[in-house]
Amino acid sequence: MRQRLLTPIILTSSVMISAACAQEIVSLDKIQIEENYTAIDERRDNSIAKRIINGAELTQYGDTNALEILRRTPGVTIPNGKGAKSAPGKGYTVVMIDGEETTTSTSHRASPLENISPDMIEKIEVMTNGSAEHTAESMGGIVNIVLKKPKAEGLTSAKLSLGTYGDLFNESLYAQREGKVDKVSYLVNFTASERRKNDDYDALKQSSSGYSLENREDEVHNQSLNVRSKIIYTPSSKNKYMYDGSLTRNHDAEDIDSQTFLDGAPSASSALRSEDRSMSTMLWSALSGEHHLSSDQLLEWKFKIHQYEEDGKTVSTLTPVTNIKKDDDYAFSRFYGMEGVYSLILDEHFVKSGIEIKRSNQRDEVTRSVNGVDTTGVGDNVHMREDKLSWYVQDEINFGETTVITPGIRYETLSRDFGATSNTDYFVGSLHILNHLSNKDNIRASVAQTVRLPRLSQLSTSTNTTLDYNDIHRPDVTGNPNLTEEKALSYELRYEHFFEDKGIVSIGGFYRNISNKIENIVQYDTLSGRYIEKPENAGKGSLYGAEMEIKKSLKDYVDGLGIFANATLQDSTLTNALSGNKRPIKQTSNFLCNLGFDHTLKDIKVTYGAAYRYVGGYDDPQEYLISESQKGYGTLDLYASKRIDKTFKLQFNVKNITSATVETTSHLYDTSGAITQTQIDKEHSRPQILLTLDVKW
Repeated sequence: MRQRLLTPIILTSSVMISAACAQEIVSLDKIQIEENYTAIDERRDNSIAKRIINGAELTQYGDTNALEILRRTPGVTIPNGKGAKSAPGKGYTVVMIDGEETTTSTSHRASPLENISPDMIEKIEVMTNGSAEHTAESMGGIVNIVLKKPKAEGLTSAKLSLGTYGDLFNESLYAQREGKVDKVSYLVNFTASERRKNDDYDALKQSSSGYSLENREDEVHNQSLNVRSKIIYTPSSKNKYMYDGSLTRNHDAEDIDSQTFLDGAPSASSALRSEDRSMSTMLWSALSGEHHLSSDQLLEWKFKIHQYEEDGKTVSTLTPVTNIKKDDDYAFSRFYGMEGVYSLILDEHFVKSGIEIKRSNQRDEVTRSVNGVDTTGVGDNVHMREDKLSWYVQDEINFGETTVITPGIRYETLSRDFGATSNTDYFVGSLHILNHLSNKDNIRASVAQTVRLPRLSQLSTSTNTTLDYNDIHRPDVTGNPNLTEEKALSYELRYEHFFEDKGIVSIGGFYRNISNKIENIVQYDTLSGRYIEKPENAGKGSLYGAEMEIKKSLKDYVDGLGIFANATLQDSTLTNALSGNKRPIKQTSNFLCNLGFDHTLKDIKVTYGAAYRYVGGYDDPQEYLISESQKGYGTLDLYASKRIDKTFKLQFNVKNITSATVETTSHLYDTSGAITQTQIDKEHSRPQILLTLDVKW
């Protein structure tokens, strides 16, 4: 029973127990160093439902950074940078790096996730429901990217990747050194990458006055340098100190060339050239410590500071009537804070309590001009200060050998000053229940309260005027200072069966009751003749569905063969706060799935496989005189790897063989309900080829 109680402590708290206490806690040390303890074992034993991604899963499909990995992870929705499409899933998933939130303003072009190589990651934890231990802003679950810590006393590794996206060349270099000198362990890695993409878009607009066809080519070029280090000092078996820091420099460029043809004319009626350039710097720094007060008490603390700074310039030229628009933008955010966590084993209880204080400052400043005339508005320079205090307590209670109940409560109080001021506080609770029906079968149930706070870009009164053609799918974007937080109560029920070969089959259901749902509403402004997108508290809603997953070895039939598959079926309803009309939650896909196989040929040390991902469409009915729908689409990826010897490994990837096209259709209506305009956008993507050499010595 004590071994069952202490297993989650190792997994969730990273507790290093001193050698002096080895006689009392020998089971802890055994679990910690057991080579056969896998991600499936961790998933089975953890008191809170968690999907673990590690090992070959992180690198086999040629994803070049953490953002690409998460986009293929089932049920995960991640925050994206400027201009990026969000991934479909069960809501607004919080993404953390070693327990630290990565959320940034949506005006930022770069995401911290794009600068994390898969080789830097130890594992990715996906928690499908909130818990008191983590932020209350965990609507849709939590993703925690756990970065590697130094393990070896001397190991150097490097990876060189060369590839193409369409006819554009891409390359990246990753190098890492880890070692130990007396009581100091260290890990330093370096990443340099150059990524290019070139995608095509078609936009067909039809109305009673005729039609137009826009052909658009969008080329994106990113150059990035990242240095990250972890230094661990262990002066004694009871104390440990760690410094974790990184510095990233990004240069981003985007070039758009577009031509519009009216009523099938052979020559273009107008042409657009848009150039977007930016330089950004990200700083990540934290100093932490662990102190084992006794064999059953642990004290942890952390001081941290994160900073992001970006300078950008956009120039857009529309011809034949020359119209030149320029935007100079500056974004800055700095976050610093401190936290402490106290953990205690008391009989059948594992109690964990923590407090966190943090302050963040954000600035978004834009200078605009049209044909040399300054058009900067009052709302184009926005500053916000945010102070937040969080406190939680969580207890993991063992009832015999079969049942673990994890109740928790979290309190957060928040003060914001963004021209206007707001103060809010809330208590949120969570309850997770794990029942071991047998050593191979689990039943899990959970309920959690969560919130979603508006971001600075959503509160800002600044209007981000599109520098190219304004239409339904490319509206001007503005904020809403009257937004209030979105709240939800989420329920989950899940059954898990674990196979002897470390496989799993799982089936579960979820239901989320949502109030003050935040949605981006696009409307046509008859005065300006432009489309404008603005966030609103749309009303009360619910999201519900089922999730299925299987991962199984088929070695009894074909040696070295394994399969995996998962699917999410979901539906939603929302009652509009103003009209009372019922409809689905906007842009909610009703079906998502991933399936594939892996096959290892042991004699020649070759592994190959395939993965297919399908995202179902959605159909949003008419509201505010606009409706929108999107067709489902699928992507197919292939890979093959060859272990040459202990030092060298080669891998070949072909991603997006299907050249997936995302097709979105919108209709504009008049007040009588008649369609006055139809717009069909097709976003075409290209296959990507990647060849990688992995070296370790």
